[in-house]
Amino acid sequence: MTAVSVMRVVAPGLSTTVQDRGRWGWQASGVSVSGPMDPRALRLSNVLVGNEDDAAALEITLTGPEIEFEDGRIVAVCGAQFDLLLGQRRPESSVFLVPPGERLKFGARRRGARAYLAVAGGVAVPPLLGSRSTHL
Repeated sequence: MTAVSVMRVVAPGLSTTVQDRGRWGWQASGVSVSGPMDPRALRLSNVLVGNEDDAAALEITLTGPEIEFEDGRIVAVCGAQFDLLLGQRRPESSVFLVPPGERLKFGARRRGARAYLAVAGGVAVPPLLGSRSTHL
């Protein structure tokens, strides 16, 4: 059995959703594609942590979340620039290790509207119609 890592959302931010490349092929049935608003930033964040470029990640809009990691994980944040706090300020659009039990906080937004938080190993939510993307 594969070990599962847990990310606990302590504070959600304005709109933090799970997104992958979207749900293609269902538009004739009235189902929207969903997916990321900034596909390039999503792909880049995934590639930086060693995921497939279409893996699910968190899309963070305007105000960011606070997330606690049960075990250590390599993460990447790309897209909009936020003050990233993990004990100390981290550079925007960077790759770093979140130690076990630590909280990653998205502080003030400096530029852009949406950032993507990719976690090594991906975000494991069940796919629906071939996608893990959230449709609001």
